[in-house]
Amino acid sequence: MTIVHLTDLHLRHHLPGTSIETARLSRRVPRLLRAALEQIKAEKPDLLAVSGDLLDYPLYAMDDPAMRRRGEDDLRLIAELLRGVHCPHVVIHGNHDHAGLVRSVFGHLPDDQALCGHRVLCFHDDEIDCHVPQRLLDERERFVQAIADRASLPQIHVQHYIAWPFETPGYPHAYREAEHLRDVIVRSGVVKLVLCGHYHRGVPLFSVDGTSAQQAEEGGAGRPTFFAAAPSFAEPPHRYWVYTLAEGAVTCREMQVRGRAQQRQPVVFLDRDGTISTLPAYRFGPERMELLPGAAGALRALKDAGFALVVVSNQAAVARGWVTREMVGAVNDRMAQLLWEAAGVELDGVYSAYHYPDAIFPELRAANHPDTKPNTGLLTRAAGQLGLDLSRAYFIGDRLYDLGAGRNIGAKCVLVKTGHGADVAARLEPGQTDAIVDDLPAAARWILENCVKA
Repeated sequence: MTIVHLTDLHLRHHLPGTSIETARLSRRVPRLLRAALEQIKAEKPDLLAVSGDLLDYPLYAMDDPAMRRRGEDDLRLIAELLRGVHCPHVVIHGNHDHAGLVRSVFGHLPDDQALCGHRVLCFHDDEIDCHVPQRLLDERERFVQAIADRASLPQIHVQHYIAWPFETPGYPHAYREAEHLRDVIVRSGVVKLVLCGHYHRGVPLFSVDGTSAQQAEEGGAGRPTFFAAAPSFAEPPHRYWVYTLAEGAVTCREMQVRGRAQQRQPVVFLDRDGTISTLPAYRFGPERMELLPGAAGALRALKDAGFALVVVSNQAAVARGWVTREMVGAVNDRMAQLLWEAAGVELDGVYSAYHYPDAIFPELRAANHPDTKPNTGLLTRAAGQLGLDLSRAYFIGDRLYDLGAGRNIGAKCVLVKTGHGADVAARLEPGQTDAIVDDLPAAARWILENCVKA
C-alpha cells in the first residue's frame, strides 16, 4: 500500500492577505499544490491523506459571512485539485481551519474505511485550553472502540495533532494525553501507522515495539507501531511524504515540488502606514484601514510591469502593548482585500517587525533588532523566501528608516510626501533618497520611467 501525506498547506487564494508567519507562503500554495498533485498522480497512490491546516484561515473573522464564503471557495479549490489525483483521499481540519467549513466541503469523505487490507480512521480533534489539543466526546469513543477491535484490519490513524509525548518551546503540538494515546495505541496491537501534522518541521517516521511482557516471556513479538508527522507543505522546500506499507514494515520517502529554476524577480518594497494607507490603522484595527488615493492603481501598474510587491513595516505598537500580532495581521489582510477590490492587485508578501527599545514585553525589547528598519533582516528574508533580485530593488516610504533600509540593501529609494514624508523631506541630507515625490502614484511613475525594464 502506498500513502501520500500532505499537511499544513496554509493556503490563501480567495481569502485575503497571507499568513502572519512569513515562512508560510500562503499565496503561492495554490500553484505549488497543483504542481505537487501532478507529481503525486504519477506515484499512483492508494491513499492521499491531508492532515489539517488546509487554509490559513483568518481566526479573527470566524463568524464573518463574507470571510466564510471566501474560505469555502478556497476549500472547494483544494477539493477540486485533490479529485484530479484519482485515488481515495481523507481530509481533516487543523487549528488554522474553520472546522465547520471543512466539514461542509469534505464531510462526505469516510472517517472509517477498509482500503488495501488496512482500516483507515480519521480523527477530527480540536485545541481546548491554552492551545492544547485533546481527544474528546465522539472522537474519543470512536478511538476507544477502534483500538479494542481485535478483529480489525491493521489500522492507519490520521489526525492533525501529535499523538506521542513531544515538547517544543513556545507552542504545544502534542495532545494533552499524548503519552496515554501512544501507550494504548502501541499496546492494542491493531494500529500499524499514525499520521500527524501540526509540527511544521516534521518528525521522521519511527516505530515503537508493541511486544508485551507476556509475549517477551514466551519468545514472541508483537506488531511494531509506526508514527510520523509530515512537515508543512506551505514552507520551503514544500515537502510531502510517501509511505510504503508492507507486512510488518513501513518506509518513508520525502518528496518536494520539482520545477524549473525561476529567474529572480525585481521588487518594490513599500512601507505601509503613510505610504499605502492612512496613518490611524496601525493602532486602531482593520476598520480604520483606508488606502491613500491612487494607491491600488499605482501598485497594479508596478505589478503589471513585472515587479514583486512586498510590504515591510515597523509595528512597534505590538511591543508597546497597543495591539497584538494578530491585530497587525488583521489590518494587513484588510489592506490586501482593499487592494484587490480596488484594482485586482495582489501583494507578494507582507513582513512586520515588532521590536522596540522600551517594549513592555521583554521578548520584544531590543534597541537595534535586525528586523526593524533601517536594518535589513525582513528584506533579506523576503528575498530568500520569495526569490527576489535585490540588484533590481526599490523602496518607497515616508520615513528616514524606510530610506535607510533601502540604502542598506542597495535599493533605489523614493520618499513620498504622504504620511510623515513632507516633514522628512524638509530635513533630508544629500544622498538619502533618489527621488522625492508627492505620493505613491508618483513614486510608481518614477520607478517605471527610471527602471531597467523588468
